[in-house]
Amino acid sequence: MKPRVLIVDDDEAITQQMFWTLNDDYDVITANDLPSAVRRATVYEPAISILDLHLPPESSSPEVGLRILEYIKGHLPRTKVLVMTSANSDNVREECFAQGADEFLNKPFDTELLIAIMRRLAPHSLDLA
Repeated sequence: MKPRVLIVDDDEAITQQMFWTLNDDYDVITANDLPSAVRRATVYEPAISILDLHLPPESSSPEVGLRILEYIKGHLPRTKVLVMTSANSDNVREECFAQGADEFLNKPFDTELLIAIMRRLAPHSLDLA
């Protein structure tokens, strides 16, 4: 069984790129806002969540993404969270790690680096070779 991954990003092009990059090795689910992210995280309990911070309705601020991070780590503490965002200031990075993020990747991202991070975060009992 493939590890389940939740991608939360409001940019459809990025979501599709990540979906096709990860689909062979992971069971990929997507969400594009806070309500759908919370609902899908609760129902599907992903092993890994990839989370953008700038989401509607406050796309100019990382607040919505940080609220989703707080929810996931509070309700699904075993879920690994990769924050992938263009909000790459030291303060934002520190806040993400303070709220439980496991990894942080800046946008635009390198696909090979994304794959390497995903393999590191994936449950070790599963062979993704």
